[in-house]
Amino acid sequence: MAPTTALVIDDDPEMILILRHSLTTHGFEVLTAQSAEEALSAVAEAPIGVIILDLMLPGMSGIDFLKRLKSNPAWRSIPVIIATAKESAEDVELALAEGAHDYLKKPFSNIEFLARIGAMLREKKLRDKLENSNTELLRLCQMKDEFLSMVSHDIRTPLNSIVGFADFLLEAKMGDLNEKQARMVDVIKKSAKAQLSLVENLLEVARLNSGRVVLRLRQADLAGIAQECYDGTRPSAQKKNIEFVFSARDGMVPVMVDDQRICQVANNLISNALKFTPRGGRVEVNVFREPTSGVLCIRDSGPGIPEEEMVKLFNRFEQTRIKATAGESGFGLGLAIVKNIVDMHNGQVWVKSRSGEGSEFFVQLPLKEIASPD
Repeated sequence: MAPTTALVIDDDPEMILILRHSLTTHGFEVLTAQSAEEALSAVAEAPIGVIILDLMLPGMSGIDFLKRLKSNPAWRSIPVIIATAKESAEDVELALAEGAHDYLKKPFSNIEFLARIGAMLREKKLRDKLENSNTELLRLCQMKDEFLSMVSHDIRTPLNSIVGFADFLLEAKMGDLNEKQARMVDVIKKSAKAQLSLVENLLEVARLNSGRVVLRLRQADLAGIAQECYDGTRPSAQKKNIEFVFSARDGMVPVMVDDQRICQVANNLISNALKFTPRGGRVEVNVFREPTSGVLCIRDSGPGIPEEEMVKLFNRFEQTRIKATAGESGFGLGLAIVKNIVDMHNGQVWVKSRSGEGSEFFVQLPLKEIASPD
């Protein structure tokens, strides 16, 4: 293994000799510079493992050298230890703020000096390892999202065909089906649609994670968006005899949003409320204003969510133990998509719930007041 190269920057030849001897006897390769300008040239020419820097230098100061060093992405991670006789705490504080990793006041012992150098290098090794691991994780996540996207696209086409042909058969386009045949084809259709919904959610998650989703922001009325979603889901509420209520107590609630994406959020939350509310229960869709935000609140009279399961609600592929009341299926992606979309709008989403007492989901978005005409 090649020795670590240490760069000693000091205008005192005697201090350079002392530090060079200490470092070389402990396996370091040592370069020296008596000015910041000379040091910058050394950094540009050779890979440096650690820098020992005096703040009091002729010409460019040690602080200015630090600024130049840390402004270069290729040099930013080089650990720097300040070794100076300066008494000013302000100078030391400034040096640390500019990216120095440690500080020693001259004169200092050789044991302390080497211990500080060793600690810095161990810390850098761990930091580099962590950064490399993060880079590899990001690469693997990107590969996973690309794979999901590719597979989902390939699966979506035959699933659409299955749904289409099932509809064709149910509409008796090729002759009447008896009751048993119609029931079997309907099961095929529902199963294919459930899988198609999973595929669409997988594609959506892949798009959101990859940053390929571009919001088409415009001024919109949050109450109007919620009303439209409420109207579209009323048939589902009627099927379960659920008391379904809409309220917009403050009238228009202006927000700057991608209205299709916020409609997607509202539809998901309303559908979930209807899914987990028993027959004869109650679901409320409320929109109101706060001083700086518009709020959408979906309240249901379902079974509620145990406290220990609240933390995983908005995680991908995570599901609670709570079962839908009419056998509806889910894959643990909907709320993750909701959170991602709300985050993209600089909003917040959260839930209040207690087991046995129903749930309230809140979406908060920044208000965008309509400018009055001159």
